[in-house]
Amino acid sequence: MKKKIVSVMMTAVLSAAVLAGCGGSTSAASTAAPASEAEAPASTTASTAASEAAPESTESASDKVVLKCVADLTPHSEILEAAKDQLAEAGIEVDVVSTTWDATWNDMLVDGEVDFAYFMHVPAMESIEEEMGTTLYSMGGVHVEPYTCFSNKYGSVDELPENAVIAVPNDSSNEYRALKVLEKEGFITLKADTTAINSTVQQVEEYKKPIEIVEMDQANIIPAADDFDAYFVNANRALEANIDTTKFLMREGEDSEYANIITVTEANKDNENIKKLVEILQSDEIKQFITDKYNGAVIPAAK
Repeated sequence: MKKKIVSVMMTAVLSAAVLAGCGGSTSAASTAAPASEAEAPASTTASTAASEAAPESTESASDKVVLKCVADLTPHSEILEAAKDQLAEAGIEVDVVSTTWDATWNDMLVDGEVDFAYFMHVPAMESIEEEMGTTLYSMGGVHVEPYTCFSNKYGSVDELPENAVIAVPNDSSNEYRALKVLEKEGFITLKADTTAINSTVQQVEEYKKPIEIVEMDQANIIPAADDFDAYFVNANRALEANIDTTKFLMREGEDSEYANIITVTEANKDNENIKKLVEILQSDEIKQFITDKYNGAVIPAAK
């Protein structure tokens, strides 16, 4: 009986010891808990810091403005590329969505698919306004491409034979420029009412020298150049075709008013980012780039 009591008592003592051990572990865990809680503020602080930093990054990204445009490949898109770093400093990125002209470019501008166009001069803009019944705005001129007459057969204008066949573009504004050069060089006299809107061969009042003028789509002139004694094209098309633009028969003077402009619709005529874009494109740095790269085939425009 005494042995049984002693056994029960020892079991109780062992149980108490075990419980005391568990209690010790629980107590240790409880004691450690505050330490975890003490670490929490540091973690929270880091999280808060990261959270506070995030808006700055988002704001920086949102500060960049992307302007969409259509622009001829040469020299227009090259000039925009030359201005890329200056534009980036101003928070502006230019997305040239097309560098191959077609009639949809006018629609893209008027319909607001692009923010600006960089391929036309003022007479062309006015012609488009009349054709499309819309209002466009010039934000400023960037460069001039003196309208030029080349030949694959002759080295100077004096070498042109009688009845020389000369190709000119059939869009009124560019045809006007070509006919004005022919008039300046003494080949023809134009009627007094000839403008960049109504210009055609029918506006020739007198042929002072015997020549034949062929009107055709400007895109087809260079591929068919060998069929003519001479031909007129834009400087940018000549550059794209690797024509030596220093070897020309005749061309507009450097005082040409046909500056290529940044063109917008009513929606963007007060756009400060586009105004900044024009300011950069008219900067001394970009003027120097144009002068150095194009050797007179393209010249900076007056503002």
